[in-house]
Amino acid sequence: MDKKYRVFRWIFLFFFVIFLTLYFSQLTGYYEFKNYQKMTLTEEQIVQFEQDIKDGKEVDIKNYVVDTKKDYQNKFSNMGVKLSSGISDLIKNSVIKIFSSISGFVSE
Repeated sequence: MDKKYRVFRWIFLFFFVIFLTLYFSQLTGYYEFKNYQKMTLTEEQIVQFEQDIKDGKEVDIKNYVVDTKKDYQNKFSNMGVKLSSGISDLIKNSVIKIFSSISGFVSE
């Protein structure tokens, strides 16, 4: 009983620390600050766009839209994807073979 209580206490403590972290990040305005930074960047791009229109420059949307998508691919992540895909295919084929053999026994 004591071991179950200890495990429960550690799980509770883990979730409590996560809660406190999220609560204080919300309380300090971290999320709002990140949104403000995005908005400021957008306002700067709008001002630049208006200035380019006034100057008569050629306007292209690619010059004003910032790509915020990050590419996290590297050799290890690609290897992980290939490994997990291979394991998934292996399990899928195994399950199909098992159930086809079971269905063969049932239909006889």
